[in-house]
Amino acid sequence: MRAGRVALLWALSALAACRGQSVNDRSNFVEDGVQVVAATAWTGERIEIDNAGVTSGGGLAVTATADDRVSATARMLSVADTTDKANADRAIAAATTSFVIGVAAGVTSVRCGHGTKNGSAAAEESGCDALDVSVPSGKVDQLVAVAARSGNGKVGVALDGTQLAELTLYASHGTIDVRAAATKGASITIVSETGDDITLHLPGDFQADAVVLDAAAGNVDTSAFADLQAGKGRGQIGAGAKVISVRSNAPSGATGRIVLVPL
Repeated sequence: MRAGRVALLWALSALAACRGQSVNDRSNFVEDGVQVVAATAWTGERIEIDNAGVTSGGGLAVTATADDRVSATARMLSVADTTDKANADRAIAAATTSFVIGVAAGVTSVRCGHGTKNGSAAAEESGCDALDVSVPSGKVDQLVAVAARSGNGKVGVALDGTQLAELTLYASHGTIDVRAAATKGASITIVSETGDDITLHLPGDFQADAVVLDAAAGNVDTSAFADLQAGKGRGQIGAGAKVISVRSNAPSGATGRIVLVPL
């Protein structure tokens, strides 16, 4: 009888333990390596990139290459109930239709939005979780202008080898790391709308008519450029970038660090 009672108590204890275990009832469903390429070669059009994003583990990467066409590769993702893969796949398929590169009216646009609601898969939890965009490096008589927006995740931009006319970047919910050329006349604007950290790599001898760094007191590090005075220019006026503006602050008051680093 005592043995039976011990066995019963053990069974009840095991059952209670099982009931106490947590089960992950939501999962990330992924389709990797989805690629789109511009139908025509780039001929100097302004390049506009807009990625809605999905999770903080994703993000946006922009890199200059020797290719003459703008291209993009995405990791498509949808979040849904673990047992609801069919609807997660439908949400990814819907998001994929929004992943396009178009050329019109002097603009090459790269866009990836959200999918549609399908069962347990919410529209806003689907899309290009990680987006890698390749842009041409440009020429002296064919400068590169890039305007990008990232809705979620880390952002990495490598345009230090380009003939750069413009880099305008607005990002949310992720750190930002940018390598940029300070080409004569270029305009560089980098904004973290959620107050995340920003690192900007510039040539050691960069010149600019104006450098504006906007973050909380003590959150700006320009020690690598000892002669730089925020709010003023550096070097000879008209010899380098027109303006370099970096801002990290959110409506809530959150602010990240801004660090300038030599290439």
